[in-house]
Parts: sequence; C-alpha cells; structure tokens
Amino acid sequence: MAFKISDYVIERLKEQGVDTLFGVPSFYNAALYYSAERAAGFSTIVTSSDLEAGYAADGYARVRGLSVVAVSYGPGTLSLANAVAGAYVERSPVFIVNGGPSDKNIGDQTSTGVLYSHSIGRPHTDLEVLQPLTAFCERATDPALIPGKVDQAIRTAIVRKHPVYLEISQIMLGANTSRPTTPLDLSIPAGAAAKTASAILKAIKAAKAPVLIVGVEVQRYGLAAGMLSIINKLKIPWATTLLARTTLSEQHTKFLGVFNGEKAPQTLKAAISGADLVVSLGAVFGSGHATIMVPQSTKTIRVWDGSVVTFNGAPERLSFPELIAQLDRNAVVESDKPLPALPPYRVHELGEAAWDGDRDAALPPTGRTSATVATAVAPGMSYDELFQVIEQSVAPDPGLIMVADTFLGIYPSARIRMPVQNSFLASAIWASIGHSVAAAVGVAAAKAKRPVVICGDGGFQMTAQSLSTMARYALDAIVVVVDNGLYGYEQYLLDPGYYSGASAPLPISVIGRWDYLGLARALRIAQVAVATTAAELSTAIATARAQNGPALIQAIVPSRSLPAGL
Repeated sequence: MAFKISDYVIERLKEQGVDTLFGVPSFYNAALYYSAERAAGFSTIVTSSDLEAGYAADGYARVRGLSVVAVSYGPGTLSLANAVAGAYVERSPVFIVNGGPSDKNIGDQTSTGVLYSHSIGRPHTDLEVLQPLTAFCERATDPALIPGKVDQAIRTAIVRKHPVYLEISQIMLGANTSRPTTPLDLSIPAGAAAKTASAILKAIKAAKAPVLIVGVEVQRYGLAAGMLSIINKLKIPWATTLLARTTLSEQHTKFLGVFNGEKAPQTLKAAISGADLVVSLGAVFGSGHATIMVPQSTKTIRVWDGSVVTFNGAPERLSFPELIAQLDRNAVVESDKPLPALPPYRVHELGEAAWDGDRDAALPPTGRTSATVATAVAPGMSYDELFQVIEQSVAPDPGLIMVADTFLGIYPSARIRMPVQNSFLASAIWASIGHSVAAAVGVAAAKAKRPVVICGDGGFQMTAQSLSTMARYALDAIVVVVDNGLYGYEQYLLDPGYYSGASAPLPISVIGRWDYLGLARALRIAQVAVATTAAELSTAIATARAQNGPALIQAIVPSRSLPAGL
C-alpha cells in the first residue's frame, strides 16, 4: 500500500511516543483516521463532542508530553477553541491537525459566493481563530512541502510546550509521500542559559531571604530530578503553584506550600512578600498572584516561555532545560547557610482562579425571592469531610492521579497533603469548568496513572457525555460528582453571605437537578454509587478502585457547605 501524507503524520507522532488520536471523524479528516486505524500500536478514541476531544487531548499531553486531535473543519475546530486556549496558557503540547478546504474550494467561494462545506464565507476562519491560541498555525496545500510542515508543527509543540495547528488541504491528506528518514531535531538554542544560571546563583548567594518558585515547565520538560538536585544543594525554601502541584514531592523539608497570591497561607505570603529575591522557574502567574508578584517584580528573576526577565529588565531568550542543567552543574552545596524557620507542612492553597474585579459592585440587587430557585440539596457530608476521604484514599496511592475541576472543591483539593509526585492535574489558570471529566479520558488513555476526577455538579453537566467515551473504551477512570445543586463558586464570588445566612441562592447559581446514577447507567457505566457520608464515600472509592473500568460516584454535599478558610 502506498505511503500517504496522513501516514506520515501518524508515523512522526509514534516516534514521539504518541499512540492515540482523539477527536470526531469527518469527511475532511477521514484519511487521518484511516491511517491511525492501520498503524500498528496506534488507536483512535472517538469522543462524544469536539470539546471533549480537545480536553481529552489536553489531559493526554500533560501526562505523555504530546497529543494529537482531529475534528471537523469549521464547527469542530471552533468547538475545540476553548480547550486549545487552556492548553496554551497552561503549557500543554496538543497537535491539532485537520483536513481543510482545497485552494479550488476557496477560489470558487471567492469568485461565485457559493460557500464550501462548513464555511462562514471567509476563506480561513479556522486559521484566524486558532492563530492567537497556538505557537504554530499554518495551512499546507503543496504535497512536497507538507511533510516539512508536519515536522515543524510537532517540533514546535514539543520545544515550546504549546498547542499547534496544521491545516492540510483535505485532498492532500491522501496524497502519496515518502516515509520519514531522519529523526526530528528537538534541540533548543542555549541562548542566555549559562549567563542566567550564573546570575541566579550569585543572586541567591547574596540574598538573605531568597524564595524559589517551581513552576509547571519543570514538569512539562521533565526536569524534576535536576530541580530537586538544585534545591538540595542550595537548601533554598521553595513553593509551587496549583498548576505545578506535585511536580516535586511536597514532603520535602524546604517546601513552603502552594502559592496563590492573596489566597495563599499567611506564612507563605509573608515568605514571598518579605523575600529579598524571588527566583521563579517555569511558573505562570494569574490575577490571584498580582497583589504579591507585582510589587515583588523588581526583586524577581522570572524564567518562562523560553525567556528570562531579571528585575523587570528586557527579556532574553534561553533554553529552559539548559538553564536547569547549568544551575545543577554549578550550584555549590550550602552546608551552613542560615535559613528562616519553615512552617509545618500543611498546604493551605485557595485556588488559582481568583475573582478579578470589584466584588461589591457585582453583588445582586436586594429583594430577590426564592420562588425561582430549586429546593436546597438534602444534608450530606461537608467539603472538608469529603476531602479528608480523598486525602486518605486517593492522595497516597502512587497509581492514582487526582484530576480536580474548577469549583468550590478546588480550595480543599489544593489544601490536602499530596505526598506523591505527578499526582495532581487541574485547569488551574484557565479555570474552565468541566475540563476534569473530559481530560480524564486522555489521562486514562495515557495509561500512566488511573485518574480520579473530583468535579462539581455544574462542571460535570458541561462534559457529562465523556462517561460514554469512558464506557466505550473501558477506560479506568473514577468520577466523583460533588452534588450541591449550585454553581457554588459563582455563588461564593457574587453573594458569599448565602453560605452563612438563610437567604435563597442567586437564581443564576442554581443548576438543574439530574439523576446522576441513572444518567451514568444510561451511558453504560456499570459501577455507580451514591454517598451522603464520609464513610459511604470511602467505601464507594474503595469499591471502584478494586474493579477495572469507569465508575461514577455521586457525593452529596449540602448547598450551604463551604470549604474551611473561605
């Protein structure tokens, strides 16, 4: 059989350890699916929606280091955009490869006004939408040049740790080409790595109260061992962010906690605010970090996205892996350097996605009634009881990874003890609700660890059909739906008094009441359970873990329950 351009795409992906194509097939991309089905050791996971495909590819990429997704041109690609945006800001290398219109399709549309399939009347809608969300975004129609574009896209995704998009004319996906003969060049120019390493080490030696922030790029580039060696040599206090949780063991004696600006533990806020030097390696900061990091910017050396900014100076390009190697190579063991006393280990992180605005100005008018809102959820376990079970049943197991959604539970999920490396995943900066359930499809397909999803009922309703994908492909995922009948996060941000008073919730915060167990059964999930107490939840999780395949657990939490510390 002739070797096709679609075969070339799959072959290059296999070289990088990718073994699964996520997406929804269409006439535009059918050739790629045929190639994926033919390739030895490669499989396809057809999801229940395009958005789910994007989240699943994102989850897979965070575990495996690269993923691929293909959906229909137009409606599919635009549905994917939200997932791609989250992957971009959170450094997840997803390769979106699509069949697209031919040059003739575009020419005929331009000259006659007759639209080609899935067109809105513009010639390059998908490119225009995804260009700001990707590190590489191009269209290829020349069969002689397409293999080079495939290589360039994959290389960019791996080197930059961002999503990339390549649109190949549909008729060219099935065109003949040659097999790849040389490996991809994944080298990164060293740039200012050596100079920056020297400057960082000198600054740390001179500082009286330095703090190191370990960011998600340490995990994405596979640099945890080098980073740990640097910390051990320098004996420097360090923190992490929610996005980078468990990149290093949080049992380390110099670990300060999970940093989220004004919502961080008081001891951690004091350490960073009072530091005379902050070294941030591979961390992204959101609005919640602003009150601390903006004032500290003149004392911060920040390495992120292939560049370094020193004390608000001009950015310089560098290789992050080479920087870590230089720091590890040149760090001198500090045996007697005095350090401030560290607090006892207990993370008290309150989430990455902070309210970014004037909360008082957003409060609803008075005088609302309860006539339009649903009955409050019956008594159940508190958030703190629920996460005590998670801390005992999930966090210590090296074979599990907690996939937390954006909801009130992100607070206690970020606060519990997480002793195992690479055991936490969340849409921590983009904060897209529903991400967790669909991302778990990709995490389970990656086969590194079994995902345990902790998701609010509002987020679950966004991507509930992912259960069907889990059942169809017998994916070993456990989904815990925290059922309180509310968009609890929004209720807290807009009207926190609800949780301590007797008033009705905001009508816009109330969600539809679902039969979660009945829905799961309808989607062919055999293992289902409901838990109203911590003991019942512990039993349900243990039962699910003892069996293969997907499971759903409905965990009842009263509507007025609020995590401790809020």
